[in-house]
Amino acid sequence: MMSTAPLAAEGSRLSERPSRFGLLFLRHNVLWTIGGTVILAVGIGGMVVQVVPAWRHLYQAQDLTATFQSPLSAGHVLGTDNLGRDLLWQLLAGLGISLLIGIGVTILSLLLGLVVGILGAYFGRTADAVSNVIVDVTWAFPAILLAVLLAGSIGPSVTTVVLALALTTWPGYARIVRGEVLSLRERDFVNAARVLGVPKLVISVRHFVINLLPVTIVIAVYYVATAIIGEAGLSFLGLGVQAPMPSLGLMLSVGQQYLNVSWWPVVLSGGLLALVVLFLNALGDFLRDRLDPQGRVQRR
Repeated sequence: MMSTAPLAAEGSRLSERPSRFGLLFLRHNVLWTIGGTVILAVGIGGMVVQVVPAWRHLYQAQDLTATFQSPLSAGHVLGTDNLGRDLLWQLLAGLGISLLIGIGVTILSLLLGLVVGILGAYFGRTADAVSNVIVDVTWAFPAILLAVLLAGSIGPSVTTVVLALALTTWPGYARIVRGEVLSLRERDFVNAARVLGVPKLVISVRHFVINLLPVTIVIAVYYVATAIIGEAGLSFLGLGVQAPMPSLGLMLSVGQQYLNVSWWPVVLSGGLLALVVLFLNALGDFLRDRLDPQGRVQRR
């Protein structure tokens, strides 16, 4: 009988493969863990402030007698902006709206990519050809151009940002789904279900979607980070979030107009944006090493 010791040893070696960032993230660098927890707590707080109308006055209240207050001023830990609004609450609410947009873009992108990817890989050559054309055309369409078109038709808003980013980011996930389904459809459990007469739609949900969950989780983290950067860029250009709703990109756009008077709004909003994206990318690397050891998800 063939010994299973080598296979067990190989499996053990793979399962114990050190993570490039994961071990640093959770074990060897306590600051990363603490920082990630703080960012997560602040992000959740920001989302709560956004969705509870009774708390919106915290970041919308203006005091024109207290504009451009420096950090550590009386009553304003991080200072105030050009309208006298408290920067601490502005940053908290701005991070909340950025995360809400990032999550919304990610959900919409993953749903589109999942449907198109499965259709192309499992529903015949015609569906595959059509889906590939759609993916190629969409991938070649820049998000900024779509945002300009949407802003011209429905106006700059959160909806514009979500649609522009979601409709231009889903092809990457669709390609991954298609490759995975092409492999999964040849597996014994799928062939058995097909022989038993199980409908393709049921097979897609019961076998394909479930087996795609690890890859989907990794992709989702990267997509949230990408969407936050995209939202900041579009809002900076005036195509996204509009005042009085705060946004890290909008704060950068307004703050750079007053750099000679107050530098802290730009530094604080830009620094928070960089920290959040850096944390999400580190988290994505950690999850990729744990959930996707075969390297199916490649960072771009």
